[in-house]
Amino acid sequence: MSAESAGYDTGQDDDPWITAYCPVDPELAARLVAMADLDWTDGDVGERAMTDAGWHSTGDHLGELNEKACTPAGHLAYGDDCLFLPFAYEYYVHPDGGMAEDFWGTLPGWRSSTDQETDTFTEQLDAVAARFTTLLGPPDHDVSHERRPHSGSVRRYRVWRRGDNALVVAPGLDPFSYSQFEHAFVQIRPLPAAAPLPPAEELVDFFTW
Repeated sequence: MSAESAGYDTGQDDDPWITAYCPVDPELAARLVAMADLDWTDGDVGERAMTDAGWHSTGDHLGELNEKACTPAGHLAYGDDCLFLPFAYEYYVHPDGGMAEDFWGTLPGWRSSTDQETDTFTEQLDAVAARFTTLLGPPDHDVSHERRPHSGSVRRYRVWRRGDNALVVAPGLDPFSYSQFEHAFVQIRPLPAAAPLPPAEELVDFFTW
C-alpha cells in the first residue's frame, strides 16, 4: 500500500523530504547501556542518572518541547518512568503542513539531509542499532511490522532485555507533527523480565513517551 492510498499527506513535489539527525556516538551508547540497568520505576533514579551523565536538566520545569534534559551532543530527552531519546526525524517543510519550517535541522548538534538517493533515516536507525549490538550482542527481539508511510520500508523494532527493563531502537510516529511524520529513537523503559513483548501490531503504541 502506498502512502497516498493509506491516507497520508506526502507533501508537494517541490517540498523534498528531510531527515534531520543527531548521531549516537559510542560514548553515548555506552552511557545508555549503563542507564538501562537502572530502576526506571523510580523517577529520581533517572533524574540522577541524567545529571551524572552531564546532561543539561530543565529542572522542575519542562523545556519548550517538554524535554526533561539535553545531552551534550544535542539530543532532547523525554519521559517520566522511562527515557525516550529521539535521534532522527523525517519530514518535509510546507507552510500548510505539519512542519512549517526546518526546525529540527537547525538545532545545535543536529544536521539535515535532503538526499533523495539514500534513505538517511533508515541508515541512522541501523547505525544506532549496530552500536548497541557491538556492546550487547544481537537484540533479544527483532520484530518487523507494517510499512512506514513515506519510504515504504518495514517498521523494525530491535529490543534488548536488561533485567526488568527493555532498551529499544525503533521508528515511531512523531507527536510534534500530530503523527504526520516519523522519528527514530532509543527508549529505555520498564518491562518485567518474565513479561512477553507485546504483539507486533501494538508496539507502535507501546513504545511511546
